[in-house]
Amino acid sequence: MPLRKAGANWVEGPDRFFDREVELEALAERARDGTHTLLTAQRRMGKTSLIRELLRRLAAEGNLDTVFVDLEDAADAADAVAAIGVEAKSVKGALRGGEYAVPEGKRAADAFLSWLRKNGQAHRGRVVMILSGSIGLEPILRRAGLSAQANIYSSFDLQPWDEATASACIGELAKTYDLDLPPDVRRNMCHRLRCQVPHHVQSFFDHLHEYLRRNRRSAASLEDVERVYNDEMLSVRGQVDLEHYETRIRMVLGTQDYRTALELLTEAAIRDGKLCDDIVDRYREGLAGPVGGASASASTVEDVLRLLEHDGYLERQEDGYRFVSGLLEDWWLARHGRHFVSIARRA
Repeated sequence: MPLRKAGANWVEGPDRFFDREVELEALAERARDGTHTLLTAQRRMGKTSLIRELLRRLAAEGNLDTVFVDLEDAADAADAVAAIGVEAKSVKGALRGGEYAVPEGKRAADAFLSWLRKNGQAHRGRVVMILSGSIGLEPILRRAGLSAQANIYSSFDLQPWDEATASACIGELAKTYDLDLPPDVRRNMCHRLRCQVPHHVQSFFDHLHEYLRRNRRSAASLEDVERVYNDEMLSVRGQVDLEHYETRIRMVLGTQDYRTALELLTEAAIRDGKLCDDIVDRYREGLAGPVGGASASASTVEDVLRLLEHDGYLERQEDGYRFVSGLLEDWWLARHGRHFVSIARRA
């Protein structure tokens, strides 16, 4: 069946879902074995699509009842519990009342996570939970001193596609839409992204497809790839999705720690994507603080770096850190680099 464009939403079915067979089988095995799982991955890696495809396949097997609960709009713990209860009502005895019910109106994250943990332990073998989110749960719980609430979950790290898979996806999409994208064009697209996040791969194809359509052409050159990447992927129109990377950091870290993250990422962006240890040490020592004038303590820097690494913004290298995604690096430089003064140049 021809591979169709996925758009910005989660996908399901053979004409939209591409690859991930190894991960699907591993998660299915965990579900059959009764293993509670914490699915971790950076944003736009396809976590929701993966889980929905998993649930579709498990339901087709007929041996397990499956439930998907989206808690993005839950205002507090009570809302979350209510949403879970509504979705799970078809599964007899699962996550209901008794001594594990959360009292109405209780909003503490500790109480909610404790409720999930106790249910997971009490109904082990009958209920299997897979948790996931755009920001990793583990570093958030660590900052809040609630790490113990996640000790019933086994982590599963969803990695980006490798270049061969990303190129194959672009090739299949090109066949569907009658485009000529030679191997060197597909390779150049992957090199610019550097990290083959499935959504970014498909978004790049979509921008290139629309560019060729506007110009009434079906074959793409390396020059076309460069023009589309710089003028569209990094343009204001192309920045809507990437802005979520920034807003998510602010939401999780709060204003002050967000400023530290902003500085560290911008330092890396203006240094060809690299944040060397000696520069990190300057922030640890508080020689200059983030925007607003307050110095960043060593512990704050460590917490911020841990979250940025865990959630796929930066990766550790021998002598420091580096942007994982070439696309995010280029976008961050264009957005924040113009007026930024490196810590090495400050008095």
